Formats: sequence, C-alpha cells, structure tokens
Amino acid sequence: GAVARLAVRSESPPPRAARQPVRHRQRFILMGAVRSRSLLILAQLAASTAAALTTPGRLVLLRHGESAWNAAGRFTGWEDVPLTPRGEEEARTAAELLLTEAGDLRIDTVYTSVLGRALRTAGLCVEALRRNGRPPPPILPTWRLNERHYGMLQGLDKRDTLEKWPDPAALREWRLSFAGRPPPMAADHPFYSRSPERLAALRAANADGEPLRDEDVPLTESIADCVSRVRPFWENELLPALLDGSNCLVVGHANGLRALVACVQQNVDDESLPSLGLPNGLPLIYELEPDGSVRYPSEGRCYVPPLQAYYLGDACLVFNALDQDRSGALSRDELLDVCRASFDSIDGDGDGQVAAEELAAACGDELLRDADTNGDGLVNFLEYMAWWNRQKRGAAGTASLKSFDQ
Repeated sequence: GAVARLAVRSESPPPRAARQPVRHRQRFILMGAVRSRSLLILAQLAASTAAALTTPGRLVLLRHGESAWNAAGRFTGWEDVPLTPRGEEEARTAAELLLTEAGDLRIDTVYTSVLGRALRTAGLCVEALRRNGRPPPPILPTWRLNERHYGMLQGLDKRDTLEKWPDPAALREWRLSFAGRPPPMAADHPFYSRSPERLAALRAANADGEPLRDEDVPLTESIADCVSRVRPFWENELLPALLDGSNCLVVGHANGLRALVACVQQNVDDESLPSLGLPNGLPLIYELEPDGSVRYPSEGRCYVPPLQAYYLGDACLVFNALDQDRSGALSRDELLDVCRASFDSIDGDGDGQVAAEELAAACGDELLRDADTNGDGLVNFLEYMAWWNRQKRGAAGTASLKSFDQ
C-alpha cells in the first residue's frame, strides 16, 4: 500500500501555473501583445492630437534692404556686396512694420543667407526688435538661402545686358523660367565665386551652419537649381520649426526667396515666376495649417497674386488699386492711372487740360520701358516698387509725386 501511495503521489499533477494548457498560455501572450499594441496606438493618437492642437507659427519672408548693386542695376548673385544707406533704412522700416502691423507676432528664430547684405538686414531687424522690448531671436545663417547664382552674367548691368545681348530669347529664358540657366562663369571671371578668398569668406559666415563644400558653391544656377538647394532646408528645418509653433523670419534674396516660395506653395510655374519677386525691405507673411498647407486668405490682409501670403505696409494696397484685373502685374493701360495721379507732370502746355497726345507721350511706352526691367511687357509688384523708389529718389518733394503718394 505504501508503494502504491508513493506511485500515485509521484504521478500527482504539477503546480497550477505549470498545468495551464499551451493554448491558454498563448492566449495570455496574445492578450498582452494586443494590450501593448493598443497602448501604442493610443500614444500615437495622443501625439497626433497634440500636434493638431499646436497652432503653426507664421513664416515671415523679407528680402534684404537695397544693396549697392541693386542701386546700380547689376546682376548680383553670390557676390557679397554691402547695403546702401537706403538699404539699412529699409531694414529698420521692415522691423517697424513687424512691430506695428503684425499684431502680437513674436519672432522666435531668424534664418538668413551667408551673404553680407542679408546678414546685415537680419542684424538691423533684430536690433530694432530688441530696442522695442522684444526678446532678440537668434540669427542662423545658411548657405542654402544664398541668392541664385547668375553665372557669367554676375556683375553685368541689367539694362545694358537686356538691350545688347546677342540672343535676347536666351536671355529671356534664363531670367523668366524655372529651367533657364545662364552660361557658367569661368575661372578668369572678375567675380569668380570659387576663388580662395571668396570661399574663405563664405565659410567664415557659415561657420555654425551646414558645412559648405567647394562643389556646393555653384558657377551658375537656374531657379529650379535654386529650389533644389533650398528644399532640404525647408523640409528638414524650417517647416518642422513652423509646425512646432515657432514664428520664423527668413531674410534672403529675390530669387532665393522665389525658390522658397515654390517650396511653400507648390503651385507656381513659369507664367507666375515674374510675380513671385519680393521688393527690398517689405515683409511678406505666410500662415499655415497644421498639415503644412498654406492658410489663405486671411481677412483684412493685402495679397498680390499669385502669392498666398500677405504684405505689410500700404504699398500693396496702392498696387492693387492700379491692378484692375487682379493679375499681379500692371499693363500699359493700367499704368495710365499712375500718370493721371501725377496730373501736373503730364500737362505739358500748362493749359490745365491733358490732351490725348500728351497722355500717350507721358504714359505709353516710355513709362513701361522705365519700369519693366525684365522686358516681359508688364510691371510686376517688384518692378513697380523699384520704379517708385527711383522716382522718390530722383524727384523727392515734387508736387506730382506727393499727389500720387496721397
């Protein structure tokens, strides 16, 4: 009997946990995996909900103040030229517009190219913000925001080149299309961008940014090349910062900012390219949705087509009053209103009446030629502002300009 009891005891089942069938253990493992997966999904939903609740920051684009070569009408590109006194004043005025017309906008970060005219503009803006009690944001230079490289055209007078270039169609293609690329500059070019001293200056200004290799310095570029250069900065740094709620000021150049606009809007083409240029020192503001698309339009703001961002200041309002067909550019007929507003300068014989011949002479081809610097037969907002600033410089205080300014 004792032997039998020992035999039965030796065959007794193992402890309860060890007796669980294999299928039960698998069920518990599966339930644990489902629970972990559910927690992960909930965490992801919470993160996406938080991201959706974050209001994106505003993107402020600002072309540097007038440079010495802007004033002289020369192709500038990557050449490092200083601001004029007027350009420095434009930078301060831009900061004033941000302080007075952008509501409670607080700039968190300033991005700029490594070229002196943009760096100086950024510095003047930040100093103006600081003087008005705003916290001074950091200035982060990057070579990816440099101006479009104009190749062998760099340094040439724009109007002379437009009038005398042996192949006008090619010149138009280089200037007014995304794909057009001027011939590259050679090593003996007077402003050769890869000379040792120019490379050293670029790297010194870019010291804390993405490393600049020799091959990163172009010898010519199309706007499309410029878009390819700017896009990594937009996708990897600027857009994430904006979606995280930071307000960012980007101080750049006419064509470099055109390239950035092409990244932001993604609906621009050759036809709209001339109207994408920003005037010197006039802030342009984009508002974004949580998914990164552009919020457009905002009530009470002034837009110049095809841009889906609004300008600060009164110049946009005046331009739109002249742009009767809302095309974003002024035709010859629309330019007649400029002369009608400057009545005294048109009334050549002083009889108090303006004959049709006098109106045509004052407001016809000569006015269009003076304002239309790219030769497309229209005057976009950039050209209009450049023309108007020339008039104010050349005839400041005249009755006709005062009447139009009013």
